[in-house]
Amino acid sequence: MALSPGIECLNCFKKGFSDFVNRAGLSSADYEKLIGIVETNLELKITPPLAGSESWAILRERSLTGNDIFLLEKEHFTREMLLQYDELKKVFMQSSAPESRALSAGTWCNLIDVGQGVPLPEIQELVTVLASPLSVDQTSHFLTSLYEADTLLVLGDNAGETVMDKLFLDLTSFKGGKFYMTREHPVMNDATLKDAEMAGLHEVADLISSGIDVPGVIPDMLSGKARETYESADIILAKGQGNLESLFGINDPRVYHSFVVKCPVVSRATGIALGGGVFSRFINAGGKNANL
Repeated sequence: MALSPGIECLNCFKKGFSDFVNRAGLSSADYEKLIGIVETNLELKITPPLAGSESWAILRERSLTGNDIFLLEKEHFTREMLLQYDELKKVFMQSSAPESRALSAGTWCNLIDVGQGVPLPEIQELVTVLASPLSVDQTSHFLTSLYEADTLLVLGDNAGETVMDKLFLDLTSFKGGKFYMTREHPVMNDATLKDAEMAGLHEVADLISSGIDVPGVIPDMLSGKARETYESADIILAKGQGNLESLFGINDPRVYHSFVVKCPVVSRATGIALGGGVFSRFINAGGKNANL
């Protein structure tokens, strides 16, 4: 069962696109057009990432400030997280469970998100949060599954979060094939191939674009190398709410989700309180419980 979009989704889009349109130097008429498209799609029960994709394509085409309106923020957070990299790696390696610590930190980095219409965290504030326990923590189960696998596919999310993804892939002793999938085009502050390379992910994984113009991975829309990689992966780590919204309800035991609960729709669907950090599978019929 996929997530059911509600009025909260439209309100979230309204807050987000108000900022997006201003950043792109567009008008209130443009805003109304873009939101109108989103509202129609949500009324058709289209999942949020796909519901907003057409509006994002139009915004990129019409933007007066370039097609990547969050380029500076993406570069800033990637640089700042890279400055923390060596110290965090040292701290994690001295812990009893370095890989789990890195996965947990990567979950909390999902807070680097412009899609909810809230201010981005300060770097030092974010680094402090990285040590917080997760509300649902199945990192140990994921690692057990990982070491029984031959290939890992990570579905990336935000730029900056990418650095913590690299840190996990750097720390892990998993020797199988590692693949990292990015967004095809700039959308919000999600990572494209260029952003993933800036984070150094090409040093630890094979990079691949999703090939679809959606801020989430929808398996049936994938083609070519992206589809082949997704279908053949033994284990999949889906980062962020966009990928959760796209994949929720498919009940694929290969897929583990890593995200922070940022909206009531996701909170109701998963049964996890707002603000909770989650690393879990969702493989029962309704998706609400993290079944092992």
